Amino acid sequence: MRSFLVLFLLFSGAILMSCEETDTSHQEFQEVDVQDQEKEPEQSATEDEDLLDENAVMAWKSYHNQRFDFCVGYPTNFLKEMGESENQDGNTFSTANESSEMRASGMYNALEQSISEAFDSATENGVYYDEERVVTYKQQKGNWFVVSGRYYESIFYVRTVLEGDNFYTLYFEYHSSEEEKFKEIIKHTTRDFPGC
Repeated sequence: MRSFLVLFLLFSGAILMSCEETDTSHQEFQEVDVQDQEKEPEQSATEDEDLLDENAVMAWKSYHNQRFDFCVGYPTNFLKEMGESENQDGNTFSTANESSEMRASGMYNALEQSISEAFDSATENGVYYDEERVVTYKQQKGNWFVVSGRYYESIFYVRTVLEGDNFYTLYFEYHSSEEEKFKEIIKHTTRDFPGC
């Protein structure tokens, strides 16, 4: 009987040790999972960019401006080309109900301004050129500047680049309900602008 009890205790101890090892490996697995989850935002951001190109709702097409030789992509299933301006310096792309738009244009640097001088002129007195466009964010670096803010019920976002003797500008104006969609469009279009 005593030998049976000894064997039973040894067997129980072996099972407990095995369970502890299993629990430890489970904890290690959970830690790996947590680390992978922490990395997910970076991965999903890259995946979002890929999805943006392949998504049927965002079927991208490129517009090429002959006069200033710049290109910009736009999602044809969300924005429609409205036609070039009379002086052919750019194009406007609008939503179906024309409540939101993107404008792409080029302009000669006739005043021979530096990018910082153009930035200061554009954002003087806390507005973007006129009193209605109130600036809430602005930044200038290298050969570009970004300005965003409120225009009545809409949000506006502008990116201007100085290359050679020309300024190239992307201007977005959209309702706050479309902010997430336009964030993706802005990220996609500004990446290579004004290059072709």
